[in-house]
This record gives sequence, structure tokens and C-alpha cells, in this order.
Amino acid sequence: MMLLFFLLSYTIVDVEVDAKWTDPQLVIQSSGIESGKTFNNSLIIDAIENLAKLKLFNFIAIDTSIVGDGMFVKIIVEEAPFLKGLPQFIGNEKIKDRDINKEIGFRAGQVLSDKAIFDARTKISGLYTKKHFYQTEVYDSVVVDSLNKAKIFFIINEGIQPRIGKIIINGNNSLSDSKIKRKMATKQKGFLRSGKLTEEDLEEDIDKITAFYKENGFLDVVVQAPDIEVSGDRFIITIDVEENQRYYVGDITLEGNTVLGDAEITGVMTLQSGDVYNLAKAEESIQNMYGIYADEGYIYNSIVPLENVRDSMIDIQYNITESDPANVARVLITGNTNTREKVIRREIVTIPGQRYRRRDVIRSQREIFNLGFFDDIQILPGAPDDSGNIDIIYNVQEKEGIGTVGAGISYSAQDRFTGYVEFSHPNLFGRGQRLYTKFELGGRLTNFQIGFTEPWFLDTRTSAGADIYYVNRNWDYYNKRDLGLSTRFSFPFYLDYTRLAYSFRVERTQVLDISRTYTPPATGYSLYDDTIPKWTLANAFTLTRDARDYIFNASSGSYMSLNAEFANKILFANVDYSRYTAEARAYFPLFWKVVLMARAKAGMVTSRDGDDQVPLYKRFYAGGVGPDGVRGYSDRSLSPRDESGRAIGGNAILINNLELKVKFSQSLAFLVFYDMGNTFPSYREMNLHSLSRGLGAGIRVEVPLMGVLGLDLGYGFDRENPGFTPHFQINPFGMF
Repeated sequence: MMLLFFLLSYTIVDVEVDAKWTDPQLVIQSSGIESGKTFNNSLIIDAIENLAKLKLFNFIAIDTSIVGDGMFVKIIVEEAPFLKGLPQFIGNEKIKDRDINKEIGFRAGQVLSDKAIFDARTKISGLYTKKHFYQTEVYDSVVVDSLNKAKIFFIINEGIQPRIGKIIINGNNSLSDSKIKRKMATKQKGFLRSGKLTEEDLEEDIDKITAFYKENGFLDVVVQAPDIEVSGDRFIITIDVEENQRYYVGDITLEGNTVLGDAEITGVMTLQSGDVYNLAKAEESIQNMYGIYADEGYIYNSIVPLENVRDSMIDIQYNITESDPANVARVLITGNTNTREKVIRREIVTIPGQRYRRRDVIRSQREIFNLGFFDDIQILPGAPDDSGNIDIIYNVQEKEGIGTVGAGISYSAQDRFTGYVEFSHPNLFGRGQRLYTKFELGGRLTNFQIGFTEPWFLDTRTSAGADIYYVNRNWDYYNKRDLGLSTRFSFPFYLDYTRLAYSFRVERTQVLDISRTYTPPATGYSLYDDTIPKWTLANAFTLTRDARDYIFNASSGSYMSLNAEFANKILFANVDYSRYTAEARAYFPLFWKVVLMARAKAGMVTSRDGDDQVPLYKRFYAGGVGPDGVRGYSDRSLSPRDESGRAIGGNAILINNLELKVKFSQSLAFLVFYDMGNTFPSYREMNLHSLSRGLGAGIRVEVPLMGVLGLDLGYGFDRENPGFTPHFQINPFGMF
């Protein structure tokens, strides 16, 4: 009888819908069941699947009855309610409501089906699992009103969130636990460590440990996936290591090199015979080999290392296929929206038609960067032509707001509060010319300056400039008024990165308002000598070698300067002195973004009229910030003093600075420093044991339209009352 039943064919004569809220016609059309169709099992299955896709119903059933040769079908559905407002969460203290709702994606007005609720509970549990909560429980409570609109509550028992209590390394016979753990981002809970467990970090740590072993010769190392146990509120992580054989570098041979000799190539290798085999150094050696070939124009070379393992030794043979050298086809400049192409091109040492040399490209990039106009400079090689010659594209990104326009109030320990109006631009009209004007007015300072520099005078590498200034400054016990004009030129010197500069200065100086308590010395220079205006004609020569990678925020390289200034009593001039200074700075990249800067400066001043005849304002004063700064001491406080205790300046100076700087970006740096320095009556009395010491920290921030702001806090050890002194600067000495 059953067989006969299924073999019979029935035609659907009527379809009825049992639904409380849903339009029956929508249900019938969506199901695919219609009057006149032949009834079969697949029709029922398809109908249920079609209705389920609507995601409107919690329950779907199809009932049938046979009357004669016809089939009556009844579709029964139970509608899911619609969500009224956002879900509410109860018990979630560690994760915010918005973060949970973002995870489940519920929206007001959506259908709140049983499956949607189940998926939401699963996602909430998963979110807590991601954040390493254990034993989390999630329940739901749904309240449906008479209009089939529902509110849903998720009740959350967050469970516990263990921290990393212990990391166990097994099998590491050659590398210590501490060395391995230093490579890991995953850390045990400590005073300054949260001890949170992140699966992504732990996965990366396995790769880091593997790479660390391979850097130490263990090429066959196997680091097992970590085993994580929970003990109370702590994780115990166990990592098993199979070190296997440790390998060393055996014989290194070269094949195919005719352009460069063996010694020249092996000299740039960071992996040498007898070293522990280091995979990272092996790759670095190959890159260095490509680099020295690229310095000679051989940019299409092929270098293939062939390694032969014998016991614990790995012999390496580098097979070198030397190409023809490439020449520079074209030099293209892109991205310069403000700076004229000529200004950039004249800094470039890669010339079309000449041999392509990597070092020239790097040098060009450095020179363009040191203009100070650009945030970034990318070197984009073009496609080679049929001869292998290549275009070089310098793609620059202009800085915004490199000009400074402003007015305000500044403060320094030397001049106190001063109002100022300032305009300066290092790239005037995009021509690379520099214009500087400033007017300052305060209780102790009146200052007007205007200066202009043409860095490529008459389209040559000669820099020319002029300055006019008027300064009226109130020192501790006298006022000094200067009016001056200077011209300056600088020329490339025959040494690389070196320039020779010459300047000529005409200056009128007058001392006013001498304190009544001032007592002139029995012999030597007296301030009263300058109450009548004095004229200075000074010639200065400066030899500078600047090999820093970036002059505004150096990470490597060096800076050296020798300066000699001579003022003689000729024509109408009546001031005589000779002033010599020498300065050296070196920058050492240590790790990450940490740079060590060491600086030394020495100077002396003499006069043919006698050393005691050097004017006070031409002597050296140390302390505070600036070229002669010793932080932790107020400006100009480190100086020989007269019988009344007044600073009278020294005829010799010695400064040493050490700075450990962390460069978070090109415009933000944090530093700690140790300064030593002092001034002396003469160079014969210079004494390292008499240097005053300062220790502290500071920050440098580059602000558009303002320049670089510097704030330092230094502790002076050798003051009469040791203590802290703050130092604030705009465009501080050395910038960064």
C-alpha cells in the first residue's frame, strides 16, 4: 500500500497559510508551492528551504491532506519577533556594550530569530575567548510584546581572565631562557607588565624564536607550538625546542667576479669563515655584495650562493654573473608642488649619460633631504631601455607650513618675557632662498634682525647672504647696544661634505646704563671704555665638514667645524681681538630609533692689546642652552667673576655634551643628556676637573609655522645649591 501511495500522482488544488503576522501571499510565493503543481517530496523540501532563507520564522511546517485525486497543502509558520531597540547587556564589566554589539551586529528593527540569538551568544563567547577570558557563560532573555516586537537581554558571566604567570622553555641547551624571552613579545606579568596573553603575539614569538636560533647556527631547529595551561588565575606557557645540529661557516669562495677582486667583495661580507652560521647575516652579505657592484653601475648582476654541508660546516660558493654596467638615462623629479625643479635638480649628483652609481643616488637623496623642504623622498627606478640604461625618479613630498609667520610672547631665563613678530621662510617663492625677519621687544631686550641667503649665487655652488641687525640688551649690570651689517659667502672645499665660509662684519657697539655698583678693574678692560661707541671690523673664516644623514634630526654621521674671527684696529675700527673655536659632533645609531650624540667644543679669545683687554661681550659664557649650553645651570652663569661676584666672561671655553635621543618621528624626539662645561680666564688655565656637570631629560617637537620647540629639565650638580633648572627654547641649538 505504501508503494502504491508514492507511485500515485496528486495535483495540488489549494494552498493555505497559517501565520499570525505575515502576508499569506508572501509565504505562498516564497515557498514555490502553487495550485496546479504536481505534489512530490522535493517540492516540500524546497519550500521549507525557501522559507528558511527569508530568516523571518522560528518554526516552519507543511501539512497535507488528500481529497479524491487532489492534494490540499497547509503551510504553518511561527514568526520571529522584530528587535525593538538595541540589545542590553548585563554583567559585562571588562568589555563595553558598544564593543559587544559591534561583534554581534544587532540592529534595531531586525528579525530576532532563534538562530540569530544563538549566533550572537556564540560570538559573545568568542569575543571573551579572544580576550583570554575563561569559563565565560552567556544567557539570553527575550520579552515579546503584543505587536511581535521584542527586547533582548544578554546575561554574561565573564568568568576569569588569567595573566601569564610563567613561561617555560624546554630543550634549549645552547641559548639561555633570558635570551630567548627577550626576543618574545609575550611576557610574564610583572610590575610594569600586564601579562596579557595574545594569540597573535604568541604565534609570532614562535617565528621569532625560530629565527633567533637560525641566527645562531641552528638551521634545523624545531620550535613546537606552545602548550597553554590554566592554573588558578595564571597561564603557564610551555615551549619545547629541538635544537639539533649547530652549523659554522666553512670555506667561502667566489666564482665569476672579474670587475671586483675577492678581497673587495669579502670585505663587505658580514658572514666570514669560522663564524657561527647566521641566516640573516648570510642574506645581508649578499645584499652588501649587490651594493658594492651597484656602486660601480653593475645593477643587473646575479649572485647565487651554493652551500655544501659537511658535518657541522657549511662551505659557501658565490656564483657571480656580472652584467654590463648601466648608465643613467634620465633624471626625473616628481611631487614638487611648491619647490621649483631647478632647486632640487642642482642638489642631484646623478647625471644623465654617466654611470649609474648607487652611492650617488644615496648622496643625492641626502642632499635633497637636507634642504629641509620635504617630508619624504622616494627613489623610483624607471624601466631600463634596450641598452640597460635606467631612469632615476626622485619623488618628493613637500612639507606643509615650513615658513614661520607669527607673533606672540616668548620666555627665556636670559631675556625674561619678550613680545615678538617674526617672518621667516627657508624656501622663498620655491626658489630655495632664505629670508628671515624678526622684531622682539621686552623689558630686557629690543631686537630687530633681517637676513637673506642665496644658496646658489649666480647659479654656482657658492652661497651668499647678508644680515642687518639692531640689538639692545640689558645684562645684569649694564646695557649693550649693537648695530651691525654682515655679508657672508661659502664655497665647496676639496674634501667631500666640506665647505669654507667667509664673512665680514661691521658693528657699532655702545655700553649704556652701567650699574653704580660696578667697579672697574685696576688694569685691563673696563665697561666705561665702551660708553663711547666702538666700531668693529671683523673677518671670519669657517671650515665645516657636515656628513650627517639629516642635518635637522641626525641619526648617523658627523659634524666638524673650525672657526677663526679676527677684528683689527684698522680704518675707523677701534676693537681688537682674535677668537678661535673648534667643534665636533658624532652620531651613533644604537638600536630601534635610539641615537647617541657626542659633542665637544673648545674655544679661546685673545687680544694684541693683552688678554685682559678683550671686551666682556666678546668673551665666552657657558650655561643654559645654545652653542655654549650646559643644562642644569642658568644662561651665562658659568663664568669667571670679579670681586663683586659679577660674571665677566672667560677667554677660553670647554663644552662636552652627551645625548641619548629616541626619535619617534622626524618631528618628535625625546632625549636624556649629560653636559659638562665651563669657561676659564685663559686657555692655559683650562682644566677638565673644573667642568660643571648637568644631567636631565628633554623633548623636541616640530610644529608647523612655529619651528622646533624644545623643553629640557636639567639638574646642576656643581651649583652652589644643586637642583633642577628648566630650559625652554624655540628652534633650539642643534634642532634635535
